[in-house]
Amino acid sequence: MFEKIYSNRSELTNLFRFKDTYPKYIIKTADTKKEQRQAQQLRYKVFADEIKAITNSKGLLKKREVDSYDEESQHIIVKVKTSPLSLEKIVGVYRIMEYNFSADLDKSYSATGMGFDISLFKKNIPYHRFLELGRTCILPEYRKSGVLKLLWKGLYKYIVDNDIDILFGCASFWTIDPDDIREQLTYLKKNYLMDNGIMVSPRDDLYRDNGIGLANINYDIPQDMTDMEIFKSLPSLIKAYIKVGSKFGDGAVIDYEFGSIDVFTYVDINRIDYLSLIHISEPTRLLSIA
Repeated sequence: MFEKIYSNRSELTNLFRFKDTYPKYIIKTADTKKEQRQAQQLRYKVFADEIKAITNSKGLLKKREVDSYDEESQHIIVKVKTSPLSLEKIVGVYRIMEYNFSADLDKSYSATGMGFDISLFKKNIPYHRFLELGRTCILPEYRKSGVLKLLWKGLYKYIVDNDIDILFGCASFWTIDPDDIREQLTYLKKNYLMDNGIMVSPRDDLYRDNGIGLANINYDIPQDMTDMEIFKSLPSLIKAYIKVGSKFGDGAVIDYEFGSIDVFTYVDINRIDYLSLIHISEPTRLLSIA
């Protein structure tokens, strides 16, 4: 059995608790300064300690991964309590930034931080409620426990409560060599490319001195893997995006500081795979397993 606890419409406090079973998981927004700091500390553990990303020096002493976009963002978090006497700790994080008009997208992380040209996207997309996703991370020991699915449950409730039309952001492959993921990038281009009228591509003025570079991809080399093999090899987050109907931009950027190659992705909530949403929004018993 589980119980759901809701508060007002403006806050995400959809808490899933499994009675008499541990671990217990809680999904919510980081509503306090303490929770915001803990979310940034988790980001530091994953991106700085584990992935060895070069992070903003502002958070080094406090071991928090921070940047200027945090001032306008929120975090969806998953907390876990492993026993009756243990303290709750954050094990999963999704950073979200909301934009109420397409003109505001010029301030987005995807445009200003990652160098994607979103001019056609903001001009021709017929909506005005946008949510940018980023800095998704889960502690290593919880990556096979279903925490990503719980983050999506929290995201789903936020979408419904705040009438979001479009989700968008950057999805990462953890390499800086385009040849390592040539087949994966070709697969996304072949099967899940955005429409030309709203196409997003890397700007042509990117250069490495700014920490961001254009990924040169040779799409013409025949693939050695089957489409199913390629799909299975994709990062978990990109597979999740595909399952709910996401499309991807043309091309990719190299983030030398984070050690990743990033693609732009978006999903139209009004055209999302309804069955996938039902699956995400329903409570799951998987997380009663330690």
